[in-house]
Amino acid sequence: MINIGKQLVDDGSTVVMLTGNRFREKVRRAGLEHIALPVSSDFDDRDLDGEFPGRSRLPGILRSRYDLENLFVENIADQHRAVSKILSERAIDVVLAENLFLGLLPTLAARDGHTPRIGTVCTSPLMASSRDTAPFGPGLPPSSTRWGMRRNQLLSAAARALVLRRVQRKADAAVQEAVGRDAGTFILDWPLLADDIFVLTAPSFEYPRRDLDDRLDYVGPVLDTAGTTAPAPAWWHRLDGADPVVVVTQGTLDNGDMGRLIEPTLSALAHTRTLVIATTGGPAAETVRAPGANSIVAEFVPFDTLLPRADVLVTNGGWGGVHFALRHGVPIVVAGSTEDKNEVAARIVRSGAGIRLRSTRPTAIRRAVRTVLDDPGYRERARALAKELSGLDGARGISKALNAPPKNAGPTRIPPEYIQPEHTEPEHTHTEQNPPEPTAGTTVSCPPR
Repeated sequence: MINIGKQLVDDGSTVVMLTGNRFREKVRRAGLEHIALPVSSDFDDRDLDGEFPGRSRLPGILRSRYDLENLFVENIADQHRAVSKILSERAIDVVLAENLFLGLLPTLAARDGHTPRIGTVCTSPLMASSRDTAPFGPGLPPSSTRWGMRRNQLLSAAARALVLRRVQRKADAAVQEAVGRDAGTFILDWPLLADDIFVLTAPSFEYPRRDLDDRLDYVGPVLDTAGTTAPAPAWWHRLDGADPVVVVTQGTLDNGDMGRLIEPTLSALAHTRTLVIATTGGPAAETVRAPGANSIVAEFVPFDTLLPRADVLVTNGGWGGVHFALRHGVPIVVAGSTEDKNEVAARIVRSGAGIRLRSTRPTAIRRAVRTVLDDPGYRERARALAKELSGLDGARGISKALNAPPKNAGPTRIPPEYIQPEHTEPEHTHTEQNPPEPTAGTTVSCPPR
């Protein structure tokens, strides 16, 4: 979101960013004004298990539900008050929010002709309901066959009535308290209420949704290349092409235990003709156990310079790291089953650009890496995605779109089957015949934390 804000500033807008205090200096260096989230909403996403005791003991889908309820729905009221204060004190033309910043839901549920243009930025796989997809979370493949759509309908109904029933009720109660009506839509579908829905990937990497695709704006990934200009490390000469280069990462958040993926990968490939580069994403390299003679461990390596020299990326499925690899045509071996990792892994497999690990035992990792290296089809598909991504502008695409009529505006923005019975569709003043003014004004950007 900071990179998007910087692009908007470069294009002539004034941008205010509502986000956590730990991002204050980075926001200011990008030329944006920082406004801190309420203390109750300003948790440290680098230590979620410390912030929320007991979270780490929950398995996949239960942890995802816990996160949705406790990290996001619980903060609706405070986030809404913070956004409302900004809107009441300033002349705001556009509000951009990540797809899990639920503090905009009350504003959208009760919006009128005086509400600024609102856009959502999907920084994860698309969560919105569709007749062509199963509910978000388990990583099930899409299906548009007769029986597949029936499966999707039944599973989506179960997700709403059983898995997320309590979460939905809490969201409705928070919105009701804020604006006097409930959310009017399923909690994961709230981006469909916005004027713009920006999807940070290529169309062929996301699932096709015949009922939504004409209202989605695929702008491609927005990747942080801040470290690209750093001096090359002393070991850079080893990237001479003599052996295949395997990069392994657990990202910058899920890196408290190197034994989850990095150490098993180093062990798996220790006696193979590969060069393995492990990036810890923060923890000291010395904390990683038993790297082999063919491995290098570093706290941080700029992916934009490293991945063009790589043959495989082994990852736990972080959305940003996956797109760095795809942008450079690098095939992927993916692990991970928490947060949105199931859904990321399913898209990698469906795209043909990689393999999913069902186990992180060294033997399984070694076999998967060998398969990807030996089968040129994985790299060919990754390169095809790289070509598609090269035609998308990311942050520039968002800036350009905000100076055109919104793609998702109009009275039929939400398919009837996704609307709660209590919901009354709001009026809209921005249509193709009555577009909003260009947005070279003030934008407020809202990451979820």
